[in-house]
Amino acid sequence: MPLSVFLLITVATSAYAQSVKGLGVSGGNGSRGGIGDGAHPVRHAQAFITDALIPTAPNTTRQLARGPAPVLFHGNASAGCGNRMVVVDSNKPQQEMVRFGHAWTDSTVDVFDSLEPAVLDQVMQDLFGQSGNNMGFMRHTIGSSDLSGHQYSYDDNGPGFNLGEPDPGLANFGLGQDGTAMARMIARMGQYKGDVFLFGSPWSLPGWMKNNDLFIAPVIETLGGQYPLLNNSLNIKYIPQVVEYFTKYIDAFLSYGVTVNGLTLQNEPLNYQGGYPCMYLDAADEATIINQGLGAALKERGILFMAYDHNTDQPVYPYRVLQGAPGMVPAVAWHCYQGPAPNYTVLNDISRLYPGTLQFMTECSNYLPGAGSVNFEVAQNFIPPVQHGASGASMWGIIVNSSTTYTKTNDYYMIGQFSRFVRRGATNYPVVQGNEGNALTSNQLYIMAVQNPDKSWAVIFMNNLVSDQEVVLSFTGNGGQYWQGTVPKTTVTTWLLPSEQILGQTNGTQAASMGPPYPYRNGSATSFPTASGAVTGTGFSACNATFTSTTSTSSSSSTSVTALPVPNTTHTIATTATT
Repeated sequence: MPLSVFLLITVATSAYAQSVKGLGVSGGNGSRGGIGDGAHPVRHAQAFITDALIPTAPNTTRQLARGPAPVLFHGNASAGCGNRMVVVDSNKPQQEMVRFGHAWTDSTVDVFDSLEPAVLDQVMQDLFGQSGNNMGFMRHTIGSSDLSGHQYSYDDNGPGFNLGEPDPGLANFGLGQDGTAMARMIARMGQYKGDVFLFGSPWSLPGWMKNNDLFIAPVIETLGGQYPLLNNSLNIKYIPQVVEYFTKYIDAFLSYGVTVNGLTLQNEPLNYQGGYPCMYLDAADEATIINQGLGAALKERGILFMAYDHNTDQPVYPYRVLQGAPGMVPAVAWHCYQGPAPNYTVLNDISRLYPGTLQFMTECSNYLPGAGSVNFEVAQNFIPPVQHGASGASMWGIIVNSSTTYTKTNDYYMIGQFSRFVRRGATNYPVVQGNEGNALTSNQLYIMAVQNPDKSWAVIFMNNLVSDQEVVLSFTGNGGQYWQGTVPKTTVTTWLLPSEQILGQTNGTQAASMGPPYPYRNGSATSFPTASGAVTGTGFSACNATFTSTTSTSSSSSTSVTALPVPNTTHTIATTATT
């Protein structure tokens, strides 16, 4: 049976022009940057396509395949003739991007360590190399998680994870065999990519730091489901030890050449069930930990504290942390598991009430969809968070079949539609016309547009409509200039559009056969036709009409800012109509 390597995806962004300048990197001498930065500028229009249909056999679907490039026209545009008008408001910069990636878990490290050296090298190239997905935003587990073969913290202080005694001086702190393997694998990552943003999250603190003295609480079932284990929570008398625990972890990883760049204090702090590592951490206690020394220690080390790290249905939690530790909470982390669908509009409230706060979607899982099904899970949890103010994201990525073979899942290619083409420091801009549907409708067209450091554009479409979309794309302020192309149905499609400077030099007409500054591989996908870069023309002459735009708005009824803001928890998921 294949061994699944669980690679959780991570998306990052934030609204109101939040900056990512000053954020660190985990280190290593691997390559940095990629297409869209100053060293690798986009020189001609390009399109890349991944089908949402999970293939039933090799070579049957497009996976990061080249598609016909969009074409540049000058003239009058129209919503007639079957065109979908898409408008990017290039006058309103939003958040800067940290980028996209996976998560390191113990199962990932165990399976990667079992690979033949040449196979491991290729896997790492596929994930982090510039000819691969070029991941730049990575999470890792601090101690064990539900994806671990062995359960442990960094200071069990006893013969087993549930048998420890208090260790108030943390004299027995240590990464242990599994934690050391994690640090070494992440250090190896730096040989392939040297500018990854790395952040850690614990599933539980050591058992002796908790009110029940257990790293993993028992499962107690009742007629109404699992019994709520309220004592599976932090014992606040150990807050000084919690501060030292995290600083020792940061320093221990540094001893292996790994710089931790961000930290959440608890994965899913409102999850206190039994059966695997969990811990309830109240928002007031999270703020207290930050106020009683950890916030200052993180600032001193240049590490980003990320509050919360749980679902969008409890936005009051990060508000309480922000209010309880004023000036010490630079970021908030969210998960995608709210049912029936995550409501990312709550990110807008954070940006409005605490401008400058970075936000991230730090965990989402796809559970290996079946062959023959249509699956947009990656794009559905990458694009909406970015639209509402996030800067990073995470999914299953690779199946390892043995020590010598592995398979790249469709999620790998879906993630690549983002991670290969959005650079760190890129700026997100609002798409004010062209989106359609929401997470509660059966069909959607989601669009995000970022401007990369070389001033080129990466525009990413998720077309979950029933037909191909003939898109006419424009940017405010560029009157009479339009990009036209086809976004196939049931795909995620990425357009790369040259900067105005490049267009002024070349008119965007360099042949697409020149390729980007490094090769793209389509894996098992077949090759699809390519088109030359942008051309000019009078276009749309038969379809003159008035060009109009419709701005999408949050459905939140909370519009005023008070001294102690209380979030509106009755959000509905905003619907964006098209004209």
